[in-house]
Amino acid sequence: MIRTTQNGMGMNGMGMNADRRPLMGACAVTIIAEHGPRALTHRAVDAAMGIPQGSTSYYFRTRESLLAAAVQHIVEQSQSTFAELLNDNSDPATVIARYLGDLLTRRRDELIARYALLLEIRSNRELHDALAQSLFSTARAQEIFAGHRVKNPESAASDLVSLLEGLIFDRCIGSRSTPTHHAEPAESILQLRIPIAAYLRSVK
Repeated sequence: MIRTTQNGMGMNGMGMNADRRPLMGACAVTIIAEHGPRALTHRAVDAAMGIPQGSTSYYFRTRESLLAAAVQHIVEQSQSTFAELLNDNSDPATVIARYLGDLLTRRRDELIARYALLLEIRSNRELHDALAQSLFSTARAQEIFAGHRVKNPESAASDLVSLLEGLIFDRCIGSRSTPTHHAEPAESILQLRIPIAAYLRSVK
């Protein structure tokens, strides 16, 4: 788990108004998505949240720790969303397509912020790796192939993750992100399911 330090306390440390930390992380993600990484400052978070100046810097002393809070928010939201989808009894291709659909709608700010942050923090290996793996887990992808006679499940899982990364990039900021390619959520999920299902069939 990513941890940031403030007066010796990690992200999960107890302290006055400790619940502000995840809210600040969420706010940081929104600022990055709307205005870019360079717009993220302690004062910008204070202003966006309507809290006294200096509040954010009290919890996150450095800009790097504030960036870490944004990464932590994206990671935790992904884990939470995926855990909810595990209760879905639909076929794997449909479950994955619904997860992508959620990313492209309800979690679009997180998706945009992730792309921006991957460039911003590329010199911080720990944060970069956590963010790179925040949406899709190769280990979880391998579970999809468990029980099937797949010759190389590790490679199949990595290729599936690459496919999913390409699908969301294309629809978030790529060629299909333009208004002329927008589809209703239900239709979008059906469109996303087609290449996913085709790939899953190909490796059986």
